[in-house]
Amino acid sequence: MKRLCLILLQFIIAMSAICQASSWGIISLCCVHLRQEPRHSAELITQAVMGTPVMVLDTMNDWYYIETPEGYKSWVHPQSIALKSQAQMDKWRNSTRYIYTEMNGYAYNAPHNSSTPISDMVLGCIVEATGNVQDGYIEIVTPDGRMGYVKDKEVRELSMWSQQEFNVERLVNEAFKMMGTTYLWGGTSTKGVDCSGFSKILYYSQGIIIRRDASQQATTGDVVDHTDYRNFRCGDLLFFGNDKGRVTHVAIYLNNGQYIHSSGRVKINSVIPGDNLYNGLKVIAARRIITAVDSDGIRSLRQHPWFF
Repeated sequence: MKRLCLILLQFIIAMSAICQASSWGIISLCCVHLRQEPRHSAELITQAVMGTPVMVLDTMNDWYYIETPEGYKSWVHPQSIALKSQAQMDKWRNSTRYIYTEMNGYAYNAPHNSSTPISDMVLGCIVEATGNVQDGYIEIVTPDGRMGYVKDKEVRELSMWSQQEFNVERLVNEAFKMMGTTYLWGGTSTKGVDCSGFSKILYYSQGIIIRRDASQQATTGDVVDHTDYRNFRCGDLLFFGNDKGRVTHVAIYLNNGQYIHSSGRVKINSVIPGDNLYNGLKVIAARRIITAVDSDGIRSLRQHPWFF
């Protein structure tokens, strides 16, 4: 009996050590699909890009149940995540990293134009740097250990980039670069976005992490009187919904009654009836994000402990 208890105790200690050793992970591929359930055929509910730190909560059928920096929970396939111990995460947080700032691109196996891609890249991907710079390329390491090179003009050093002040003109410029991008349910990358994924990635491009879903985003930020569009400022989030007041859609306000959003594709519409861009949608709420950074549900990346 004592022997059985000892074996059981050793098993529990070993399993505890394993769980502790792999309680963190970093998304290792460019643009990873995260699922509602641990299987490929399950609903796509969100995405995460390379270099996103995640907390591993559970495992099932070789899949990992994870939490993203904004608090969203989902399942990820093991080939899409690099598991990390606490010590490895601490090292990563203190390393020199670069963030990809173009819409789309590649990391290559060598520092020249005729080299072969090792990975695709999208806006927001984070990679470690070795310190080696050659001919306009920076040598990098992906979260799963692949060596490669990215063009230095397409990335910025993460700690410096994260200190940037919010610039609404820069946010609008990023939004216009995505004009025509295909709507994708669950999409939060420049390869395809749903409505809240669009607002999420644009604020992330300015170093601000907001919640995932439109209904969640509508509970954050400073309330703006939505009854008159002249109260809106460029960059405000506008929310649309059904007759019962349930939020079903979100857009980013531009100016002069116009807003940009992902509906079928990324496009511009108007809140003003009679305008040729008016589509019949009525605003039921509006929130201002920039005046509420580091309040509940809105975190600056530089203040998020999972990154630094």
